[in-house]
Amino acid sequence: MQEQNNTNKSLEKSNSLKRETIQRVISAFIVAPFVVFCFASYPSLVGLVATIVMISSGEFFFTTLKRHDPWLSIIYTALVTTYPVLYGIAFRNNPMELLAAVFMVGAIFALSRVKNREIITEVYFAYSIALIYISFLLSFFIPLYDKHGAAIALLTLTLSWSYDSFAFAFGMTMGKHKFGSYYSPNKSWEGFYGGVFGTFVYILIYQFVANNVFKARMHIDPLLALILTFVTGIFDTFGDIFESSIKRHYGVKHMGNLMPGHGGMLDRIDGLLFMTPVIYIVLNLLY
Repeated sequence: MQEQNNTNKSLEKSNSLKRETIQRVISAFIVAPFVVFCFASYPSLVGLVATIVMISSGEFFFTTLKRHDPWLSIIYTALVTTYPVLYGIAFRNNPMELLAAVFMVGAIFALSRVKNREIITEVYFAYSIALIYISFLLSFFIPLYDKHGAAIALLTLTLSWSYDSFAFAFGMTMGKHKFGSYYSPNKSWEGFYGGVFGTFVYILIYQFVANNVFKARMHIDPLLALILTFVTGIFDTFGDIFESSIKRHYGVKHMGNLMPGHGGMLDRIDGLLFMTPVIYIVLNLLY
């Protein structure tokens, strides 16, 4: 009887994994072409970053502040979204000044709206995390595109896609040695190294196609490709774990359900948020 139950559970897990994989693939094929198209010009990139920030921060606020005044979530989503818009249009040389101004406007709004000393710091923290973690970090795509061009910016985005896909495939099929992470217990070393291997190969293929088909003139040598690969694997993983810790605190599996098989938008870009600024720094130093 016990063996039968174990067999049923195994079949259920296998079927669930197949359904999730199919959903992931379908969602990716629907969303990916539109996202890639937005890298065709600087204005469309700024619009893409702002749109992703709006959706992701909305998911974040409606999860973290759902017990409070709904206007907090609405106004804060709008404020956080203004950062990449203003940065991309008028403050490309003054991102710190803009960040300070947007932060202070949000803090003043909380002081005028929240009349409960027991929750005011929770509101501050939610706004600060969204502004830095989502809006500020994702906005690194703007100087990345501006300084290194569309091909490198698109590579950075797709590095996260590549790593996540390979890590998921290797982790689900071969993952036996777990990281031991309290907040994300399913992550394994097999998934990490499988993701790193697949991403390194992906960089080489991407550069070959970009240079020979689209005349991109990229010059990423094998050493830099290896560095970018490990930066992607390490920081994408920590970005995912960071978001997982927030979800564990609020008792939710996903921040949203916008993308079947992936959860919400923030669930899809959590690793990208951590790795993009580091990729930008590495490229500034070595490329």
